[in-house]
Amino acid sequence: MTAQSVTDAFRSPGTSDLPDLAALEERHKVLWVFKLGLDLGIEVMSPSEVSNVLRDVYGYDVPRQRVEAMLAGESGTVARRKRDKRRVYQLMAPGAEELEGARGAVVFIEPSRAFSGLRESQALLAEMTGEVRVCDPYADLKTLDMLAECASATGIRLLTHNIKSKAGFNQAVKAFAAEHGKQLDVAVAPPKVLHDRYAIHDDGMVVFGTSLNGLGTKQSFVIAMGEDIRSTVLGAFEATWQNATPL
Repeated sequence: MTAQSVTDAFRSPGTSDLPDLAALEERHKVLWVFKLGLDLGIEVMSPSEVSNVLRDVYGYDVPRQRVEAMLAGESGTVARRKRDKRRVYQLMAPGAEELEGARGAVVFIEPSRAFSGLRESQALLAEMTGEVRVCDPYADLKTLDMLAECASATGIRLLTHNIKSKAGFNQAVKAFAAEHGKQLDVAVAPPKVLHDRYAIHDDGMVVFGTSLNGLGTKQSFVIAMGEDIRSTVLGAFEATWQNATPL
């Protein structure tokens, strides 16, 4: 199979059973390509083939040299093979298992690649289900733009403290509900109560390193948390919501 035919093989397959590529950090993007390749019957791939697939099919620029350096440092997740006297790699079971558990666990947003970082963050929001509870001390119209990405949510509650241009924000909240067909409730917490930014949904919790309206302007992490932390924070959110003032 030529390098071009490998790339072409990735252009039409379904990927619904794989983690969302946009929500994965770079190393897991590489493993993702290997996993989909196996599903397509492509058992081994070279670093240049992986790089070409990410660039030409999915729009992620990960140079061959960086892919090669990543793969050379792997232990147990991929196996080294030879094809036509060239080194190629094959995904192994531990790598596939790690990929399955890495559904957007951590996203690092770098201002120099803010567009990609925002896409990854928006993908995380799009996957949130049920009622989404958001805690963010600073809110404005950009916050609502981000919340609009919660396409799978049945409703949204935003707990905040500082609202920029409150009158215009209140109007936008009403317009949001009308346009997106879901309830958006906003409550203002007492002073000196809120600090961290997070979102809780039916299937998990995500912590944001900065406010939603600032994602992409500074270095920050977006981190998926475990169920134990989610349960604790959910109780704190509900208690604070009860003492907050509805917008």
